[in-house]
Amino acid sequence: MDKEYLESFIKNELHQEVDGELLKFSLYEKLLKEWNEKFNLTAITDDEGILEKHFIDSIYPMKFVDFKNKSLCDIGTGAGFPGIPLAILNPSLKVTLVESNGKKVAFLNEVVNSLSLDNVIVVKSRAEEFKIREEFDYVSARAVTQLNVLSELSIPLLKVNGELLAYKLFDVEEEVKNAFNALKVLDSKIERIEKYKLPISGDGRSLVIVRKLKATKKKYPRQFSEISSKPL
Repeated sequence: MDKEYLESFIKNELHQEVDGELLKFSLYEKLLKEWNEKFNLTAITDDEGILEKHFIDSIYPMKFVDFKNKSLCDIGTGAGFPGIPLAILNPSLKVTLVESNGKKVAFLNEVVNSLSLDNVIVVKSRAEEFKIREEFDYVSARAVTQLNVLSELSIPLLKVNGELLAYKLFDVEEEVKNAFNALKVLDSKIERIEKYKLPISGDGRSLVIVRKLKATKKKYPRQFSEISSKPL
């Protein structure tokens, strides 16, 4: 990993000083590569790809969102993106990583312990079966599913006025349009959409920010088979 590039990005784009955080990112990358040889954690394994498409992509929303002294639930976190990079740079952010795959959960626990991330807990669960409701300031999801389905999985976890941070590809307008009814049923609305480009490849991204307006009806989320076959 190009530590100087990451340090420059954090300082110049996020306006944050860094010290031991760079060492944590380096160790995270090392563990990711080691575990990926045994288990399929990610298809991106080269240094530049990990730096840009995992680390920088995960932390880029710090330009738009204040994570200080907040709580975040990262659903379908996989190998820990974006939850772990956000936790590294925001020690006051309480992060809950939700992942159903047992091998990925083992990897996440190894990373949390090795990096001494006291602000992170790992939960083995599917998002729709996660028992905590109406508790988080933010729910994040990166490349999980379509926004209409994702909304039903995530919005019940949010406090009223909490926000879903949906990491999406650049062209997201059709997906947002298709989620209009789901957001209405779930008493939520699109707060804004932040568009940006990754700094090395120039690949476009969108951060769709959805605000929860009212407490979620108890019947949501439904079973995943129903959510996926009959999305709101």
